[in-house]
Amino acid sequence: MPPKRTSGRAATKVPSAAKLKSLQESLNKNQKLRSSFIEDPGAVLRAQGVQLGAAKEQQIAKYLADMTAPQRNAFAADFQRIRIGVAIRIRIRVNIGITL
Repeated sequence: MPPKRTSGRAATKVPSAAKLKSLQESLNKNQKLRSSFIEDPGAVLRAQGVQLGAAKEQQIAKYLADMTAPQRNAFAADFQRIRIGVAIRIRIRVNIGITL
């Protein structure tokens, strides 16, 4: 059986689920990291130890570049949990008049 031929490109290693989860948590917590990720996702991924290869990094960068301004702002936003309470008071008054 002949040996498998490769295209000459280095194969990229799929990042572990734990590494991706750690990166996701970092992006969720760190607004500066999120902003950096929007500017240059490939550099942030490499700095965090995630090697995807040039083609995938370019694909992610293109996706982020194609986002509209509101989408980018929402992605980079610092979300806060807001608690809203509603109180409703109902008063019922019943007058019964009986005449004989």
